[in-house]
Amino acid sequence: MKVLHFGAGNIGRAFIGRTIFQSGYDLTFTDVNESLINSLNDCKNYKVKLVGYNYEKIIHVNNFRAIYLNCPDLLKIISNVGLITTAVGVSSLKKIAFILAEGIILKIKLKSIIPLNIIACENKTQASSFLKNLIYKIISLKYHQYLNKYIGFVDCSIDTIVPSTLSFEKNNLSLIAENFKEWIVNKKQFKGDIPKIIDMTRSDDLMSFIDRKILTLNTGHAIAAYLGWTKKYTTIYESIQDHDIKNIVQSAMEESGLTLIKKYNFDKKMHFFYIKNILTRFKNPFLIDNVERIARNPLQKLSENERLIKPLLSAKKYDLPYHNLTKGIAAALCYKNKNDLESIKMNDLIKTLGVEKTLNQISNLQLGSQEMNAIINAYISINAVYSEKFN
Repeated sequence: MKVLHFGAGNIGRAFIGRTIFQSGYDLTFTDVNESLINSLNDCKNYKVKLVGYNYEKIIHVNNFRAIYLNCPDLLKIISNVGLITTAVGVSSLKKIAFILAEGIILKIKLKSIIPLNIIACENKTQASSFLKNLIYKIISLKYHQYLNKYIGFVDCSIDTIVPSTLSFEKNNLSLIAENFKEWIVNKKQFKGDIPKIIDMTRSDDLMSFIDRKILTLNTGHAIAAYLGWTKKYTTIYESIQDHDIKNIVQSAMEESGLTLIKKYNFDKKMHFFYIKNILTRFKNPFLIDNVERIARNPLQKLSENERLIKPLLSAKKYDLPYHNLTKGIAAALCYKNKNDLESIKMNDLIKTLGVEKTLNQISNLQLGSQEMNAIINAYISINAVYSEKFN
C-alpha cells in the first residue's frame, strides 16, 4: 500500500514516518519546507535513535520519497494512495484541507473506488473529524456520497516525545526519540481494510484514550513548560527537576485525572500509576526537550476545549479540586516570547483589555467566576515574582 505523510518534522520522521516504514509500506513525505524536502531526497535515508533508561536502538529509515507541498504532482499522489497521515500542527490543518480536497476531487474524476483513509496525528481531540468537516465544506455536496463511501477519516491518539534537539548525524535529518510510543485509532472509522501498522492499537472506545493522553500528558507537559519559562529554564528536564514545579505538575495531572476517573470510570490506582510514568518520562535525561517548543502557541493551549482549560472546567463540573490547574493556566498567561506570534498577540490583548478580559476572550471562562478569580490571583502572584526576569 502507498502512504502519503504530511509533515516531515520531528514527529513526522521519528514516529509516524518511521512506523509506516517499519510496517513495510511505500512511504512519501510532503512538507512546506522545501529545503527539508530536498535534503530528504538527496540523502535518501535518516536514522532514529530510540532512547530510554538503559536502552538505545538505532532505526534506519530509507526507501522513501519526498515532495514539496506546493508541487502540482502532489494531487496525483493523493488520488493514488490508500492512506494519508499528518503531523503538521493543528493550525496547519486548514491549509492542507484545501490540498486534500483537490486531490480527492481528482480521485473522484479518475473514478477510483480504492478506499482512502486519512489519519490526522495531531494534539487535538478528534483531529481527523475536524479535518473531515473542513474538507466536506470545501467539496461540493454532489460528491459527499462518494466521500461517505470511500474516504475514511480516522481519529487517533498518539503519544511519544521527540525533542527538538540537534541531529546526532551530519545530515541533520536523523533524530533522537523516546522509545515509548502509543498510537491508538478508532477502528470503526476506516473504509475498507484496516492497514496493518506495527504497534497501532485498534479501539472502539477512542475518546477515553484521547482525553487520557491530552488531559494528562499534554496538560502536564504544558504546565511544566510554562512554569519552567517563568524560572528561565530552557528544557523540560530542567523544569521537572525543580521540586516546586514537579509538585505542581504532578498535582495538576492528578486533578485532571480525577475528572477522567469520574467521567470514564478509570481505575484510580492504574491512572495515578500512568501519571507517575509520565513524570518519569519527563525526567528522562536522554530527552532534552526545549521549554520553548512545548510552550509555543499559548492561544491554542488556552482555548476552551484544550489541555489547560478543559480539565479545569471538568473539575468544576464534578465539584473536584483545580488549585494546581489554575497555577498552570496563570503561568501560561505569563508567557512572554518575542519569537512566538501567539504569545505576542496574547500579551498585546493583556495590555489592552487586562488579563481577566483577555482570558475570557481566549478561553470563554466567565468573568467574575470562582475559577476565573483563582486564576487571576495565581497570575498576580507568579507575575509579581518572576516578571523582573523578562525586563
